[in-house]
Amino acid sequence: MSTLIQANNISWQINHATILNDISLELRSGEMLGIIGPNGAGKTTLLKILARINAPFNGTLTLLDKPYQEVELNNFARKIAYLEQNAPVNWPLLVEKVIALGRSPYQNSYKKLSIEDNAAIKKAINATGIERLLGRTISTLSQGEKMLVALCRVFSSEPNVILADEPISALDPYHQLLILELLQQQTRADRNHAAIVVLHDLSHAAHFCDRLLLMHEGKIVSSGSAEEVLSSDNLRKFYKINCYSDFKQGLIQPLNRI
Repeated sequence: MSTLIQANNISWQINHATILNDISLELRSGEMLGIIGPNGAGKTTLLKILARINAPFNGTLTLLDKPYQEVELNNFARKIAYLEQNAPVNWPLLVEKVIALGRSPYQNSYKKLSIEDNAAIKKAINATGIERLLGRTISTLSQGEKMLVALCRVFSSEPNVILADEPISALDPYHQLLILELLQQQTRADRNHAAIVVLHDLSHAAHFCDRLLLMHEGKIVSSGSAEEVLSSDNLRKFYKINCYSDFKQGLIQPLNRI
């Protein structure tokens, strides 16, 4: 497996408060990497730095062995797609128009959708199964449908890496499973693909992710398989809960607070 993203000793501050402290991670091709941790651990901040939305105060980042700052922004947008949690859509755009925005890194202001653009859009629509939503405006969709359209837009950009920030937050169980299944399928369809997903649901993290990183107070405190990271000791120490765990079933059931 090749390394798609490498982060070394990343730190980030705001108003002199340290939000991330000495973060290092590696994203390998063909894997779905889950980032978990209690509220305020720094998960979203880390994802935004990996997405090049924020710049780290310290440390280095590489994409396909090339330093972030040496990757031209348009090319970066073709390689990495960011799926924001509950991203607002302020215009009554048709679903097709929203999906086509995923092709922006391949276009300029005066260029119409090419044959390649349309093929990528069609492939993304087929992969996400949202044909029934075409012709509707994004504002008329449910939260689950909106997330499917947002994921379709991401797929249409044909990125190597998808960074998804709590993509199943506030969704019903059906759409939670569907979104995570689609992300998993995408990473496994091509060994040059990978995804990093921030999750709060520990059962979904254990079931869908190949590896987990557990964050606490701006640091990575545990990494590895679900059984290693979601140990009883870690859950008590960092989440302050006792849980029932069945890793064969991918079930992590909180029992009580400590």
